[in-house]
Amino acid sequence: MKIVRVEAVPLTTPYGTPGAQTRERSAVFVEVEVADGTVGVGETYLGVYMPELAIEAVKFFEPFLIGRDSSNIAKCWSDCQWISSYVGRTGPTVMALSAIECALWDILGKRLGVPVHTLLGGAVHDRLPVYASGGVPTFTLDQLVTHTKEVVRDGYLGFKMRANPIAYQPAVEAERVAAVREVLGPDRLLAVDAVQNFNPQPWSVKQTLDLLDRLAPYHLAWAEEFLPPFDPAPYAELRARSNVHISGGEGITTAAVFAQWLRAGAFDIAQPDPTIVGGIGEARRVCELAAAQYVRVAMHVWGGGPTMMANYHLGFAQANCFILERPVMHNPLEVETLVEPLKITDGYLLPPTAPGLGVELTAAVKARYSYRRGSASLFG
Repeated sequence: MKIVRVEAVPLTTPYGTPGAQTRERSAVFVEVEVADGTVGVGETYLGVYMPELAIEAVKFFEPFLIGRDSSNIAKCWSDCQWISSYVGRTGPTVMALSAIECALWDILGKRLGVPVHTLLGGAVHDRLPVYASGGVPTFTLDQLVTHTKEVVRDGYLGFKMRANPIAYQPAVEAERVAAVREVLGPDRLLAVDAVQNFNPQPWSVKQTLDLLDRLAPYHLAWAEEFLPPFDPAPYAELRARSNVHISGGEGITTAAVFAQWLRAGAFDIAQPDPTIVGGIGEARRVCELAAAQYVRVAMHVWGGGPTMMANYHLGFAQANCFILERPVMHNPLEVETLVEPLKITDGYLLPPTAPGLGVELTAAVKARYSYRRGSASLFG
């Protein structure tokens, strides 16, 4: 079925909870329409930080896609990457292309009447555990404790909190992690994300090892992005010297670049995201490359409904995906774009059943969350 329209849809949504620095958030969804009127929806993580750039990048790809067979997803993707390779072999253009590629999978699933994980070969998991993701560093200790209690109340099997991405403060981080562990109890997973891609003077391996020693009593499931995402060698060194599982990779674009990090032994846990790395096909290649290195996968999920569902469908189709992330920062675009509610029982998500990704961008949602220039979020 031929593509007749490719359009970026910028949106602005209220976001966050009391104590969070970010109180609104931009997003850029992409609609791809084919001749029979079927509309696929994707999302690019670039829309959170640079929505205007995301819009222009999508416009760049549009004339190369109009008239093409939407079901030949690999050909559409490779040709688009080729035409942008001189200026965007990695980075923002790949992130914009990610949304288009995800929308093509959504179209194919909708037209065939099957969920995307079926198109990927079928779900290899009957269910997957879900952990809550939040705990931003601007929370006071009391707010962080309250937030964690909500996570426990809602039945999540684990929680990922954030360290301060700028300040290096081991004593403070240890106090906050201790408070969260006390609320979670001994059995729920606890992970910490240090978000060092935001740090203009990121921590060294030695600093990170000292901090992880401080956090050892609280039994972290993994330490995420405790080093800057520029060079796999320090990650490999940290992984070799620490008993804590080391995770990362959410910001890497293309499977080819991810392969370099995996070959270097940078990760115990890889965290690709189809809305960043190049789409569902590229993210799937990352999962397979990780499996070849005996590296587990925990999909990165930090966006609206199309982001969640692209990651969830892929996670169910990958044997080495062991857990799924669920943001708990109150983003309406997560749930108001879903065709069916998430089926979570006892902390486990069941495979989605709606055709395609299971998302729809209605006129009402577009009107309710119309884009406001200047709503881009520095901290996601």
